Amino acid sequence: MATTEPNAREAAPPAASSPHRAPAAARTRRWIWVAAYMAGGLILYVAYERQAWTAGINSDGASNALQAWDMFHGNPLLRGWTVTDISFYTTDLPEFVLVEWIRGLEPAVLHITAALTYTIMVLLAAWLAKGRARGREGVMRVLVAAGIMLAPALGGGTTVLLNDPGHAGAQVPLLVIWLILDRARPRWQVPAVVTVLLFWAQVADQIVTYEGVLPLVIVCAFRLYRRRRLAPGRGLATHLRGAWYELSLAVGAIASVGMAAVALRLIRQAGGFTGLSASTTIAPVRLFFHDVWLTVQAVLTIFGASFTGIHGFQLAIPLVHLAGVALAAWAISRALRRFTQSELIIQVLVVTVVVMLAAYTIRSEQNGGPHEIVGVLPIGAAMAGRLPAVSASAGRRAVAAILLACYAGTLAYNVQHPAAPDPDRQLAAWLQSHDLTSGLAAYWNADIVTFDTRSRVQIAPVYRSAPGRFEGLNRASKASWFNPAEHDARFLVLPAVAYGCAGGTPGQWLVAARRQFGPPAASYNVGPFRVLVWHANLLKRLVEAPPGNPC
Repeated sequence: MATTEPNAREAAPPAASSPHRAPAAARTRRWIWVAAYMAGGLILYVAYERQAWTAGINSDGASNALQAWDMFHGNPLLRGWTVTDISFYTTDLPEFVLVEWIRGLEPAVLHITAALTYTIMVLLAAWLAKGRARGREGVMRVLVAAGIMLAPALGGGTTVLLNDPGHAGAQVPLLVIWLILDRARPRWQVPAVVTVLLFWAQVADQIVTYEGVLPLVIVCAFRLYRRRRLAPGRGLATHLRGAWYELSLAVGAIASVGMAAVALRLIRQAGGFTGLSASTTIAPVRLFFHDVWLTVQAVLTIFGASFTGIHGFQLAIPLVHLAGVALAAWAISRALRRFTQSELIIQVLVVTVVVMLAAYTIRSEQNGGPHEIVGVLPIGAAMAGRLPAVSASAGRRAVAAILLACYAGTLAYNVQHPAAPDPDRQLAAWLQSHDLTSGLAAYWNADIVTFDTRSRVQIAPVYRSAPGRFEGLNRASKASWFNPAEHDARFLVLPAVAYGCAGGTPGQWLVAARRQFGPPAASYNVGPFRVLVWHANLLKRLVEAPPGNPC
């Protein structure tokens, strides 16, 4: 009996409580994941908010903060506003409103919202990389994806990812859509939710049309065609019934474009904001190779792997980030090779990357910079995390751990950098101290000073046109700013340097100002700026803002 007892115990069935322990263990693991995500997200937010200060404040972000402030104070439709070709109305502006409700109108608002948006991007991309993997495989996927996005490069990378909203805000609803496609079972609710999210995002940013709608339609059409080809004997009605999920997704995506257009038209008809048209000019064929190189540079900037302006030991930072570019490129090329056998989400992601890079390349001479293809970063990171070879061996896991440590060190290095100097804040303080509360300036200074002073100093953006006269600028501005019955503009700030939205050099501005407004009563040098002061309302002599966008 003594010799058979151990064998009897080994053969004994599990205790009656075992079935109850399994769900409890699963719930415990789930809560561990949630806690780890929340803790990691909090740490990342603190780091990103600190790094965001190294990029200073841009006028685009300042104008978004002013729009949100106006919404918060009883103008939800943004009546009188002319926004850019990106309205941000349903993505970034609600986030601005929430932060301003807590913090008020202050410079920190821009950095807080940028850090929040990017933190959410990193967490969603890591979750997308995890897929349905569990255990060590799931952890490795999350760490690889998060590591690639962990440390935006100082300079260009910070400007694109942690400064102005740009197209980064649109990535959040897109990542949610891709997560739904990855995790949800084919049910009728999925196409309905995806359609609503696509509609919601397109009201804010037209880039969603070719980053979210077009790839989904292409993939669904391909899957419908392949289904038909693999079973040619069946009738069309039978094929459509069998492919109801892909068909519903495609129809819903196409419908979302019309829904967004109708929503924007209804907002305008109700007296709400007016948006500028996005540039759709195609670059000349002779510039193709040059545009390809611009695209490569943009991708390197987004991934933090650009060597432009980097010297000395800092060259190690983009060199480490090149590993992330290589992993993302490997994952995308692998998905392209196995496209026909891939699952729906992988097909959607790889087509999205191809569409984005192609669209950026053929209009790169007219684009607004790397932020136009910022979506390549979370997609590339998520796909790199899903590579099975990354965690296939202990050696590769060790290499991934070393890279992650390097990325974490880079983030710590970035956080130590001081905040960027803000000459506009010096100008804002000087104007307030001299009781100059209304005036004119170039676009890149007007909204920043207005924002820095919490609207105590109201500066309307102006543009020097080809005939050498000043016109109001219909870009991220409000019509009432140019109304002489509401504002008494007594000064003009000459731009520190020449740029597109100014329409001339500081010297040309001075000549045009004397011609249009007469000799100034006083002139002051404030940092890099020159402030001209008159004893008359300059708005009465300002040419009415014409339609269009000269920037």
